[in-house]
Amino acid sequence: MTEVLFYISETPGIRATLAGRIADKAWRQQRQVYIHLPDREQALAFSDQLWQSALCPFLPHVLQDDPGAGQSPIVLGFTDQPGECHDVLINLAAEVPDFYGRFSRVAEMICGDPSLRTEGRARWSFYRDRGYPVRSHTL
Repeated sequence: MTEVLFYISETPGIRATLAGRIADKAWRQQRQVYIHLPDREQALAFSDQLWQSALCPFLPHVLQDDPGAGQSPIVLGFTDQPGECHDVLINLAAEVPDFYGRFSRVAEMICGDPSLRTEGRARWSFYRDRGYPVRSHTL
């Protein structure tokens, strides 16, 4: 069964940094990572953040529609087809993607912004209502 872990912080604006840190940890454990974003534009913006962030080390990543996506340990995706099953799904979309069950682990973030907190609570309820063991880690 898919393991679901929520990372909870009162700090606004750290969601991308937190996702980068989770991806880094998973990559160092030699796991495949799929970071799900709402659309290609936001995936490009997130990629830029990863390249520019002093808080995250280098993370080898590509966008889902790049030719090397099949060989990259970290893929930034934005469609309902994540490609080959990966180990870890980091969800940065407002809703739970339909393919979440293909992954052994799902990471969700709930951060300081009120609208993001409301969306996060809805995702928490989604997993819980379907019988998934949901754990949280407060930062």
